[in-house]
Amino acid sequence: MIRKEGKEIQKKTKKKKKVKNHQPLSLLSLPEEILENILARISRWDYPKLSLVSKRFLSLLSSPQLYTTRSNIGTTEPCLYFSLELPKSQSPEWYTLWMKPVKTLTDDDDIPNEFSLVRVPCCPHPHCIPYQSTVAVGSEIYLIGAPYKSPPTSAVRILDCRSNTWRDGPNMMVARECANAVFVDGKIYVMRGCGKDESMAWMEVFDIRTQTWSSLPSHGADELRSSEQEIVITVLEGKIYVMDDTKDYAYDPKKGIWEVVETHSSNMWIDAWCVIENVMYCYKNSHCCVWYDSKSRKWRKVKGSNLALLLKDTCSLAPGYVLDLLNYGGKLLVVWVTVHIENGEQKKRIRCAKMALEKHHGGAVWCKMEWYNTLLTVPYSFDFLSNCVVVSI
Repeated sequence: MIRKEGKEIQKKTKKKKKVKNHQPLSLLSLPEEILENILARISRWDYPKLSLVSKRFLSLLSSPQLYTTRSNIGTTEPCLYFSLELPKSQSPEWYTLWMKPVKTLTDDDDIPNEFSLVRVPCCPHPHCIPYQSTVAVGSEIYLIGAPYKSPPTSAVRILDCRSNTWRDGPNMMVARECANAVFVDGKIYVMRGCGKDESMAWMEVFDIRTQTWSSLPSHGADELRSSEQEIVITVLEGKIYVMDDTKDYAYDPKKGIWEVVETHSSNMWIDAWCVIENVMYCYKNSHCCVWYDSKSRKWRKVKGSNLALLLKDTCSLAPGYVLDLLNYGGKLLVVWVTVHIENGEQKKRIRCAKMALEKHHGGAVWCKMEWYNTLLTVPYSFDFLSNCVVVSI
C-alpha cells in the first residue's frame, strides 16, 4: 500500500509539473488573419504604442488591409484633417488630430483631453490646396477644381488618409474655380464655378463606384444658377439644400428637380455649420450656437454651451473666431482661433472643443463639453485653408 501510495504521489507530482511547464499562447503565434482582426478592433490612438511591440505588429499596423478590415467590421473612427499654408509656400501642410501619450482625466469621467494637431507625413503636392469643394468620402479627401482666384481646372486630386498619399482622380467634364461640392449616397455633386458659356454644365455628379462624371440638368434653379452670392450648402435627409442671402433651394437627387423652399432662411449670419443626425447646427456671428427645428421652422439656441466664454479668452488680443463646426462621430466638434502675443510676436492658437448633444423633453437641445484644448500654436502669418475635414479611418 505504501509503495502504491508513493507511486500515486509521484504520478500526481509529474502531472503538476507538466501543467506548470505549459506555456500560454502568445498573440504573435496567432495566424495573420486572426491577429489582424484583433488589431482592427483596437482604437487607432493605441497604434503608435503597439507598433513598438514587434516588427510583425509594425508591419500589420502599416498595412492597407488592416484599414479595409476596420471598414468591413465597422470599427472605423472619425479623424480630423486640417490644412495650413505659409506665405509664398508652394504647397500647404496637412495636420491631423491626435491624442497625446499621457491622458489627463477629469474627476467625473474618464475623458482624455490632451489632444494636439500632428503634421501628416504626406508628400507635398503644389496643386492640392483645399477650399469649398473639398469633400470627405470614407477615408479619402477629394479636392475638386481650383481654389478662389486661380485658373479654373477640371482636375480632381485625392488624399488617401490611410496611407497619406496623393493620387489623381478622373477629371470633371468642365473646368471649375471655387465650386461647391457635397457627398450624397455614394456620389459627389459639384455645382457652380464654371464659365457662363458653360451654364448647361453648371452641375455635374461623380459616381464613386463607377468612377465616372456625368452632367445634371438644373431644372428650377435658373435664379440660383445665375447668382454670384456666397452660399451655404448642406445635406439633410438625402436632399441637397442651398441657401443664399435671399432664398433657400432644395435638390432631390432621385427626382433631379430643384425647388425654392422656405426652410432655413438667410445665410448672412452663418459662419460655420454641420449636420448631425439630420439636424443642422450653425455658429452665428453673435457667438451663439444654434440648431434648426424643422417642425417649427425656427432656429433655436443650443443650451448648456459655454463656447462664447471660450471664445472670449482674456489672454487673447481679441475674441476668437470660429473656423468650423464638424460632425465628429455624432459629437459636435468646434475649431476656432485666438491671437496672442508670445515673446513679442503675434501667434495664432488653434483650439478645439468636443461636445455631446442631447435632446431633452420639450425639444430643447443641450450640449455637454467633453473636452477642449489648444491644438497648435503657429506664426500669425500662417493662413487657414478652407474648412476642416473629418474622415473615417
